[in-house]
Amino acid sequence: LETTEGQCHRLAVPQPILTNEELASIKHLNYRGWRTRTIDITYPKSEGPGGLKPALERICREAREAIADGYALVVLSDRNANALRVPVSSLLAVGAVHHHLVRHEERTRIGIVVETGNAREVHHFCCLVGYGADAINPYLAFEALWNLQDDGELPGDWTHEEITAAYRKATK
Repeated sequence: LETTEGQCHRLAVPQPILTNEELASIKHLNYRGWRTRTIDITYPKSEGPGGLKPALERICREAREAIADGYALVVLSDRNANALRVPVSSLLAVGAVHHHLVRHEERTRIGIVVETGNAREVHHFCCLVGYGADAINPYLAFEALWNLQDDGELPGDWTHEEITAAYRKATK
């Protein structure tokens, strides 16, 4: 229970909602022992509903392997979702990983970042943080807003960066 200098290393983010650029920086982080592993939280559609449990077991196993391999962060990502791959609910994936690591007394050894298309509003972000996420990249929300601007559906002349900044401010 001693406090030592070795325990004071932290990664500070200005807020839990990450831009795509901030997430890319975290994904490619390799500084002073800080490395990130991305874990795919999708599974083959061909497995049907029975594929969910094995997918969750794989995701939890990969999170523990990341700790064993010395990674400081995991990114739980549903970016591979498509017509053939079903995304696991980001809330379910975060909760499963968080509790799995707590059971194995490893949760404090790694940070959990979520890259998800299904979180769009403040309630979703609050639930994800409450279930164990340390930061969230709602890439699909950003892309939907950019698309609306590009199609002339948003009033004003906003850049993608301004839209992203306004969205983040609104979700604070």
